[in-house]
Amino acid sequence: MAEFILEIGTEEIPARMLKKAADDLKDALEVFFRENQLATANLESSAAPRQLVVTSSAVATQQADRREWVYGPPVRIAFDSAGKATKALEGFLRKNPGIQPEHLVQVDQPKGKVVAAELAIAGRATRDLLGEAIPGMLDKLHFAKNMRWGSCPTRFVRPIRNLVAMLDGNVIPFEFGGMATTNTSFGHRVFGKSGFAITSIAQFHSEKAKNNILCQHDERKSKIVAQIQSHLATVGGHLVEDSQLLNEVADLVEIPHVVFGSFDPKFLQIPREVLVTSIREHQKSFCVENGQGSLLPHFLSVASVPHDSKGLVQKGNEWVLNARLWDAKFFWEADLKKDFPLLREKLKDLMFIQQVGSYFQKSERLRQLVSWMTSTLGWDASEGAFAERAATFAKADLVSDLVFEFPELQGIAGGLLLKAKGEPSQVWKAVYDHYLPQTMDGELPESDSGALVALADKLDTLVGCFAAGLIPTGSKDPYALRRAAQGIVQILVDKGFALPLDQLLNQTIALFAGDLEVPKDLHATLVAFFQDRQRYFLKLRGFDHELINGVLATDPQRVDQILLRANAVSKQQVLPHFRDLALNLKRISNILQDEKDRLPPFSEALLREPLEHELWKQYQEQKPLIDAAVASRDYNLAMELMARLADPIYAYFDTDGVFINTDETPVRLNRKSMLNHVRETLGLVADISCLAPKG
Repeated sequence: MAEFILEIGTEEIPARMLKKAADDLKDALEVFFRENQLATANLESSAAPRQLVVTSSAVATQQADRREWVYGPPVRIAFDSAGKATKALEGFLRKNPGIQPEHLVQVDQPKGKVVAAELAIAGRATRDLLGEAIPGMLDKLHFAKNMRWGSCPTRFVRPIRNLVAMLDGNVIPFEFGGMATTNTSFGHRVFGKSGFAITSIAQFHSEKAKNNILCQHDERKSKIVAQIQSHLATVGGHLVEDSQLLNEVADLVEIPHVVFGSFDPKFLQIPREVLVTSIREHQKSFCVENGQGSLLPHFLSVASVPHDSKGLVQKGNEWVLNARLWDAKFFWEADLKKDFPLLREKLKDLMFIQQVGSYFQKSERLRQLVSWMTSTLGWDASEGAFAERAATFAKADLVSDLVFEFPELQGIAGGLLLKAKGEPSQVWKAVYDHYLPQTMDGELPESDSGALVALADKLDTLVGCFAAGLIPTGSKDPYALRRAAQGIVQILVDKGFALPLDQLLNQTIALFAGDLEVPKDLHATLVAFFQDRQRYFLKLRGFDHELINGVLATDPQRVDQILLRANAVSKQQVLPHFRDLALNLKRISNILQDEKDRLPPFSEALLREPLEHELWKQYQEQKPLIDAAVASRDYNLAMELMARLADPIYAYFDTDGVFINTDETPVRLNRKSMLNHVRETLGLVADISCLAPKG
């Protein structure tokens, strides 16, 4: 066993691509070692802006010799009638030069006898195998964007400047990207050596650190956090938490040095969101706040230098940041002077999607859709008017200077500007929140008005894109339509809006009439798309496939109810009565299958057996209670009430129970009609016939 070191030295790789590239390279090597039956230990990946590194403390230096069976053509076509080799067998022997005719045997296979031979395969040196395989691994690494440089035909995320590949202290020879492997690595571009020899993994990391490169992301991150806390202690401040920025800056630097700077306090007059965004996006810097949550005129930047003894990095960051904040202040004050109705008019010149129309048309559809939703939900006139006004101006900030400079502030900028202009909280908060949620489990709109505007916006985008044929395929989803549909599911569940999916889709599709040719199958396509999103929503919350199917088999139109129903079914699955109830409900479904379409209205007068009278009596007693529990969304209670029917149903189907398939057609169909009533009621929460008990 020997140490293995692979370092791909490049120009600066974008931070967002760094970790995945290192992990993908490690995964490719894991597959290689496994497929080549080479033992390894402690295979690890790491990365810094100019290097991807994979190491292993122990790799087998040689494959073991092995014997393998090689199978050839069927015996019937391997030999002719005279027993001589055919062209098929000759081709097999040419393909396997290590096999001689006298080595061939006949073995039984599922499709008959075939010729075969046991082949002795000598193990190869790991160094040779790696030298052949690594260039292909590097060539297959996937990046969002690749580039070429000079006259080199290789495409890679950034130009390759150095290659280290070693096993047991010896260089693994290969070339990639115009570079040949050596045992020489490199240090920091300014504060390190241009080259130094590598002898072991420990010495590699030690020399890298001495030359001001920390290859481990977590080590750089922990140093950043420690330095930030030290600076904050000097002013009694607190960090405005930003985990995404912290991870990003840790991959932007090779040796982190946190710079504490200040800016003019007058910039604190800018809204917090604008100030924080400007500092974060333009300078990749952190903001500081006091114990009450108010921003302080300080910031924290991370530089890729070991120190800033002369304060030059601090002064440079302060100079640039103050200039950026002047810009942000100017944009904010300029937008405050603009009239929102006029901004909205400018949306006529801003294209939403070529086939779908302008953002002005979109804002009109949002207003109409929100108006319909408030009416459907029974909101009073004033609340409905607030939501409608929010929908009207939701997209106006897209033509503002702030959003042009900071696209990530869309919606937020509009809300802040409307607030500054004196709009009621029901209006500006709705605009502020209407892009939420932005991730699968992200923050949701706070207000009901904001939730409705968010629903309308996402529905309009989904329907418009699907109608225009811009449907997600595989991993490609350029308009984030899966996220939009997921957001709709999350909002409906969170707010409990009683807005059936069919009605939402039909109303949205109708708003495109005249502006876009709507495919005939659009509604069905969207329903299937939403079913997948509902499944994913429940799967993320830990529900299994069968339970999800059972829940969605019952009223998938009421998206707002799926989580409540799934929780209720999950709770009931562990109770003793669930097994009998599920099995008998499945039995009812099977019995009804052949004559379901010809069932007459149920007649109590045709009941004959005491057990069917008892079941009908119990059913009549429980049905109104079950219906009331379902109507009040108390699905746990509904299923507990259903459980009361488990015993009479069990008795009905017992060996001494009721014989359903009697030759008397009216009696038989009437019994099935009664069972159909029972089945429909027991399926009001979920189709539990397809579920197995748990516990």
